[in-house]
Amino acid sequence: MRRSIALIVAVVALSSLTAPIPAQATGPPAVSDREIDDATVVAVIDFTFAPYHWDFAASKMPQQLDSEKSNDLPLDTAPDKWLPGFPSTKEFASYESIDLSLDDRNEMTPVEGLDAKDKAKWDAVKQSTGDEIHYYWMPDTKVIGAIDFGGTKIHGPTSAHGTGTTSVSVGNIHGTCPECLLVFVNINAQADAEQAIDWVMSQTWIDAISNSYGFGTTPVGRERVYAGSNTQLQKRASDRGQTIFFSAGNGVENAFLFPNQTYESSQEGPDWIVTVGAVSPGAHASYTGAGKPADIAGIGSSYPAAYGSPTVGGTGPGGFSGTSNATPTIAGTYARALYLARRALRGPSRTQDRGVIAKGTPYPCGSTRPDCELGDGKLTAVELRNRLFHGAVHTEAGLTPGGVGAAPRIGEEDFLSEGHGSYFARETGKVGEWLKEFSRIMGPLLGDAKELKRPKGEKDWMVVDSYCRQHLWGAWSHGYFKDGKTKLPGDDSAYPTRSMIERSCPLLQPPQ
Repeated sequence: MRRSIALIVAVVALSSLTAPIPAQATGPPAVSDREIDDATVVAVIDFTFAPYHWDFAASKMPQQLDSEKSNDLPLDTAPDKWLPGFPSTKEFASYESIDLSLDDRNEMTPVEGLDAKDKAKWDAVKQSTGDEIHYYWMPDTKVIGAIDFGGTKIHGPTSAHGTGTTSVSVGNIHGTCPECLLVFVNINAQADAEQAIDWVMSQTWIDAISNSYGFGTTPVGRERVYAGSNTQLQKRASDRGQTIFFSAGNGVENAFLFPNQTYESSQEGPDWIVTVGAVSPGAHASYTGAGKPADIAGIGSSYPAAYGSPTVGGTGPGGFSGTSNATPTIAGTYARALYLARRALRGPSRTQDRGVIAKGTPYPCGSTRPDCELGDGKLTAVELRNRLFHGAVHTEAGLTPGGVGAAPRIGEEDFLSEGHGSYFARETGKVGEWLKEFSRIMGPLLGDAKELKRPKGEKDWMVVDSYCRQHLWGAWSHGYFKDGKTKLPGDDSAYPTRSMIERSCPLLQPPQ
């Protein structure tokens, strides 16, 4: 049976985004097309989270809520027993479950009380290092992995930063990939963050990494000048098929007023990193102070999340904000597209090898785009990233300083702040709007819709941006710019910022 975007839309159209989204019903799949062969895993690296919220409950996942038992994931079982590609437990210094005091029946149960019951369990969590990994998983949740590199015991209140990032990426209620699984990697400072991401980037079974933090060289302000990352490991992971998302930053003062740069950061600068900016909710305007340049953008304020919710089934009163929110929503959007692509490619499609991230029986592309990416029976990370980029649209409301008011655009602000454009995800509370937006990725990917017409000047702008990033951090064969092959566009009075970057970037050197 052909699994098209029409089927997905039909089963996901609920009246409110505060309810979990059911998965598509396609009838009993063949044994070789089991849900575990399509499972998609997102790693979120952050500062503690509250796994008691229904955003993480196994019973609230779309696969468990629909009428098909054949696609249920065995989330009461250790992941090494069922997840394809999961490493041998011999690689870990310890490997054990944390059996949480969960409540998936009463949405008004306070999170704080459940967390208090498990104090002894949390106190027993061991800190990991780059050489010694203590791996935990949480039965009856979608948290198939949790590692504490920061020494702060993984768990925290719903007001913890990590509760926001995890809930808007893979949350059942608030996430852009409610079907996805979570590996939470807890950090606390620069040194353990680098150890953490190095470990995650070496894991071929983790599909995407969301990072809503960034480092600099000064204790005051957030200038994002930094060279402490293993950029070669980043590139190898990206070439293998893992996609790494980093937040572009909220400006030097962290209030979206005065922009920070991203080029001279080993976290946001390399061409193989997807750098995520932010735009304002409601009016959908570009922040004057969002980190620039960016590849893509998402909502940066008042976004519905588990962040701050006192109960297991609630939404926090203030929402989640910043490029900290935009990044996981974009990472989840990418991951959900990967999940659906794996579902479309019948067979054991889960893979990450030499750039291929999904494989199976060739998909019968729609007549609108008969040469769709799935037609050859495989999907590469580069192809899916391009579908993500080319499904984004630019905001229309001009500029907003710190989210207050709006002003006309200045020059190439679209490309600087939003890159290819923005996704507004679950901001509106209307499922139809989110799915309509999501169809801009899946429609062309399945051949059912044309690609969006891209803005004038976008390709040349991205060529120069790619050229500058590669000059600073190394060549990359999958970028817009290919050394020795791509001709730079040169000066153009209509694009003074782009022209300035092309002229000045050769004079820059990466920070030491």
